[in-house]
Amino acid sequence: MFLKKINNAMNKNKIIAYSLSFILLILFAVRLILITKIDLIPEETYYWQWSRHLALSYYDMSPMVAYTIALTTFFGRFNSQFFVRFAAPAISLLLSVFAYLILKKITGKTLQPLIWAILLNAIPILNIGSVLIVYGNLQMLFFSLTILLLIYFIISGKNFYWYLIGISTGLALLSKYTAAFIYPIVLAFLLLSGKHRKYLFKKEPYIAFLISAIIFAPVIVWNSLNDFVSFRHLMTLSGGYKSFDIFLNNLFLFIVSQAGIISPFLFLIIMVSMFAGLYIGLKEKNDVYLALSAASIIPFLYFLYQCAKTMVQPNWPVFLYFPAFLLASLVAYRLYETSKKKIKKIIVYFYGLSFFTGILFSVIIFISPYYLPVGKLFNVKVSKSPLRDMLGWKKMAEDADFILNKYKKDRLLIAARRFQTASELAYYVKGRPQTYSFNYFIRNNEYSLWNNFKNKKGRNFLYVIDTKYGKNLEKSLCENFKSCTLVKKTVIKNKFGRKIRTVKFYILKDFLYKDKYMFKKFSSKEF
Repeated sequence: MFLKKINNAMNKNKIIAYSLSFILLILFAVRLILITKIDLIPEETYYWQWSRHLALSYYDMSPMVAYTIALTTFFGRFNSQFFVRFAAPAISLLLSVFAYLILKKITGKTLQPLIWAILLNAIPILNIGSVLIVYGNLQMLFFSLTILLLIYFIISGKNFYWYLIGISTGLALLSKYTAAFIYPIVLAFLLLSGKHRKYLFKKEPYIAFLISAIIFAPVIVWNSLNDFVSFRHLMTLSGGYKSFDIFLNNLFLFIVSQAGIISPFLFLIIMVSMFAGLYIGLKEKNDVYLALSAASIIPFLYFLYQCAKTMVQPNWPVFLYFPAFLLASLVAYRLYETSKKKIKKIIVYFYGLSFFTGILFSVIIFISPYYLPVGKLFNVKVSKSPLRDMLGWKKMAEDADFILNKYKKDRLLIAARRFQTASELAYYVKGRPQTYSFNYFIRNNEYSLWNNFKNKKGRNFLYVIDTKYGKNLEKSLCENFKSCTLVKKTVIKNKFGRKIRTVKFYILKDFLYKDKYMFKKFSSKEF
């Protein structure tokens, strides 16, 4: 009888585990559908452009996103949105698998880690990342893999994990420069850990560092051949100290933005758990907690410091929330197991509310541009919302196609004021032509290396501008052509008639190449 009860309980747990795993697969399938329904945003088409110009590195960032898109599109053979974005839902699924494996390794249980792996998908910014392919996705993947390998090393004590950590760190650096946080994270962990401090004097961490440096070396080589423009761009983004008032303003915007992309209650839970994890790790000499808290607190403190120099973009710190989420799950589990029945109910209700809020925020983000009542409820003006980047690009490309066909004899090259617009045109215009960007009027970017305007003398251009960034054609640009003519103005609207953007199309005839500074490689003063 007793054995029968045990057997029934085991079968019940298996059914629950299979059901939870099935939920993860359903989420993956839904995201595979979603990636075909939303226009590629400018960042995605820009990185798709990178994948058509494979290089050791790029102006804006490390090359991994370009390599990934090249692989998923089979090096340009299959360029539909499905193939361009395929890695995004795949990475999202892998993050859930990593969370499950780490928590299972730590707790020795199966069901609770599976539940938390599913709950990871309630975080709004991770839901957005599950359908958009940007370089942050790849950094998140390899940063999280490095955390997994570090935890496995701590629990198993097997030295070969150091070499795997070196490989994953190198791949993370090839994804985004802020993966360099792995170095101070590992150093801080070794300094805090009484048991593992001896590794400061062993060869394994240093070999791991060497492995990661070798993998990252192509980026250094590329920069050395291109006047270190990528690193100069990074320094520009980092900014310089402004004033205490600006710091307070940036700090407020940073906290509000993080609460928005994580959802308020989850952000509060994660913040408390980060520092609670550090306290537990130090008090109990628990190296798992020390590693996870170092992996989340060190980057978070850095971005707080950055608020004194620049406005921290909401997506910059996203990678730190993976180890912070793991800490939140471990702290919640400890708290639940040691609490009385009434407290347990409160914990369940509060966490339930937190994850429900996260799911609600995710749904609102995705449907507000498409579902009018939601947009009105939250007073979302589509033309000023960040979500405008998901809308209207196909219509712009259709108008460009019409003009290109009408003026076919002029053999028009396509150019834009902003590299984002140029990239959308490259992707959605028929035939996916190479496009150009007049970077003099904005910051430098990868188009600075592609444009080569010197060889375009005498050519005619279709010049496309989004009037949000300047209502009319630049006079100084027009002076470099024999004639400049506005041929079309389009107000692009969503299906409810709400304006997304206004686009103007100009034909610029006979490029004179008079102002050579305006068209040189890095013509913009802004890096």
